[in-house]
Amino acid sequence: MKSLSRNVARLALGKTDDEPLSSDEQEVCEEWTSGKALEIMKVDISDPRLLEYAGLFDRLENKKQAVWESIVAAHSLTVPAQQEAPVVQMQTGTRRKRTWMVAAILTGSIIGAIALYQIINNNNNQPVPAGTTPAVAEKTIIPGSPKAVLILADKTEIDLDTARPGIIAYQDQMEISKQADNQIVYKVAANQKPASAAPDNMLRTPYGGEYKVTLADGSKVWLNAGSSLKYPTAFNGNNRTVEIKGEGYFEVAENKAKPFRVLTTDGAEVKVLGTRFNVKAYEGEKEVTTTLVSGAVAIQYGTVQKNIKPNQQAIVSSEGITVKNRSKDEITQALAWKNGQINFEGETAQSILKQLERWYVVNTRVETNTPETTLTGNVERTASLSDVLKLLNTTNESVLFTLEGRTVVAKAKNN
Repeated sequence: MKSLSRNVARLALGKTDDEPLSSDEQEVCEEWTSGKALEIMKVDISDPRLLEYAGLFDRLENKKQAVWESIVAAHSLTVPAQQEAPVVQMQTGTRRKRTWMVAAILTGSIIGAIALYQIINNNNNQPVPAGTTPAVAEKTIIPGSPKAVLILADKTEIDLDTARPGIIAYQDQMEISKQADNQIVYKVAANQKPASAAPDNMLRTPYGGEYKVTLADGSKVWLNAGSSLKYPTAFNGNNRTVEIKGEGYFEVAENKAKPFRVLTTDGAEVKVLGTRFNVKAYEGEKEVTTTLVSGAVAIQYGTVQKNIKPNQQAIVSSEGITVKNRSKDEITQALAWKNGQINFEGETAQSILKQLERWYVVNTRVETNTPETTLTGNVERTASLSDVLKLLNTTNESVLFTLEGRTVVAKAKNN
């Protein structure tokens, strides 16, 4: 809630500051606070974008029926008497009908649009003088949130962001349920036994998403943004094998009779019995990093295998496997995403931009002559992008981070 306009949440969605927003509600807030709605309203009545604006309301109306009514109930928007604002009639779902007014889109008259924009962003109840132009508000880019897609064996996709808590699917004898705390859990359905051949499922998080899954053996996996985990619905046979792209934190249930194996697309393999560790294996990056918290794991790459202990990292690259000891602070940094933090300690501008790209769903650019110095900083993952950039700019003296539309740019500071 802190990263969003409280007035938008209160007026448009009827939420208190203590109630979390769903991802759909966050999208509504972003569309209003970004100025997208205002920009579309600044068109001539004959402009074809009028239909786009009406379509915007139509798309949101099923889930956000109270947006317009809440705003109109709280504030009165006026348009000069000689001009009429067109009215768009739309049908709602099963509850009741509402009338959506597309205000202030006539040529030369955007007073209603300006008033609406200021109401939403500034909690301003005062009328807006005719002929004035509001200042351009800083675009709010919200952080990521729990969202993912579950892909079943028959390629059916389930959007976990919109699925209701409860049983969401069956795979042979396995029952898959979504929990209220945004995770899915696999377990054997009542009065059933696991099949001898278990089908594979995949959990995939988009940029700006994260999710947790409890596998059939009780092992837990947290997936970071832009990641996927492929796994069998039940672990039969002599081992437990999963495949990961991106980043995941594993808490593996101990079973000495069935080693747990994590495969990456780069050919690295992590072998464990029961332990807690993080694997970072994003496509396009030159290294696969495994950070061990507890237990013991073996890292294999080609014919080479190395064991690591708690507070060590194994880094797999084209040159082989390198094992490094890590301090408590360095381990904390590697696990920051799983613990709801963004930690920039010792990171370069390039690596910081990759984190922002995945979590805030933005484009990034590093300008020529940007220093390759390491930076510092730590912030909650619920912070808005603008707050993150302010932190970065106040905690280093060499790199300036700016936002151009939806592109975060890193460049040298002009001291």
